[in-house]
Amino acid sequence: MKFSRAAQWILGTCLAAAGLLIFFRNVDPHRLAHQLSRTNPLALAACAGLSVCTLWFRTLRWNIMLPSPPMSHKKQLFPIVTIAFMINNILPARMGEAARAVLLWRRNGFSAAVSIGSLILERGIDVLALSASFFVPVFCAPLMRPGSGLTSTASVYKTVTLQSCAILLSAGVAAAVGLLVAYSLFPVLVRRMFAVCLKMVPARAHPRMQRIGMDIASTLDWTFSAPKAAAVTALSVCIVLCYGLMVVILTKETGFGILQGLFAQAFAALGAAIPLAPGYVGTLHAVMLEGLVLCGTARDKAQAVTILFHAVPYITVTLLGLYYFFSMNITFRDISEAEKSIEKEDQAAHE
Repeated sequence: MKFSRAAQWILGTCLAAAGLLIFFRNVDPHRLAHQLSRTNPLALAACAGLSVCTLWFRTLRWNIMLPSPPMSHKKQLFPIVTIAFMINNILPARMGEAARAVLLWRRNGFSAAVSIGSLILERGIDVLALSASFFVPVFCAPLMRPGSGLTSTASVYKTVTLQSCAILLSAGVAAAVGLLVAYSLFPVLVRRMFAVCLKMVPARAHPRMQRIGMDIASTLDWTFSAPKAAAVTALSVCIVLCYGLMVVILTKETGFGILQGLFAQAFAALGAAIPLAPGYVGTLHAVMLEGLVLCGTARDKAQAVTILFHAVPYITVTLLGLYYFFSMNITFRDISEAEKSIEKEDQAAHE
């Protein structure tokens, strides 16, 4: 095992442990067990189904975003997506993303640039959708009235902080969406602007930044089609709605609606964005707990909801991913060796 890989495991384990320590501090085991025992099995089944739906929506969106070059195909995208998320669940540092690019390159015949660029762009769109699931609830007037929603347990300081973060995020999302719209209308101009901005970056980073830009540009053809752009937007909304519905179903409290569910899952996504923790263990728990508490959920109830929100999709996606992993005769060694090859091809393509 390389030192870098060993370091990822060590750091990931430390992050997970730190997150769990924060999550379980001052916990009452009896109250937590009571909350977990009250969970309706139908609610767990519904969350399992919604977790599969998120994978399906991601597959549909990826299918639209990928171009259709000759000598390539879009078959078995759902198994590839599922396997990638399964690997993310059991290995640190989001290694499933690399596996996903490798499988698309090796099995579906896409170039290294398209394989890598499609994932970078998809992660960017996820960030935009999740940012919206944070600032939309914060800006919603009924949610912010005293005695309900966020401000029922948040201090004035926290409320102002949330609103400030929401303003910054909404501005960032507006800028990113504006850039995509500008690219769809004036692609040559936007590329020239990118080249100008690249000159402001340290010269040492030029090759890498240029390579990333070219990789992303190779998967932006869908922006030239209004129906495809609308479909990508709708599917992105469906993905975050599925996660928000999971929170609502598991919380099952009066006054806790989809806006609160979206707000809480935005916090969960923030914890999951910390890449080194395998399966988002600890980091997701610690951050999502605070989001639920801000929504007015009691801490013991919030702990139970967080545990189930992580555990149900984790088990469902991991089992489904393992099924496809073995049925497609894939090995981790094949992925590791192919990962090196795809990096070399991507570098060679831009030299």
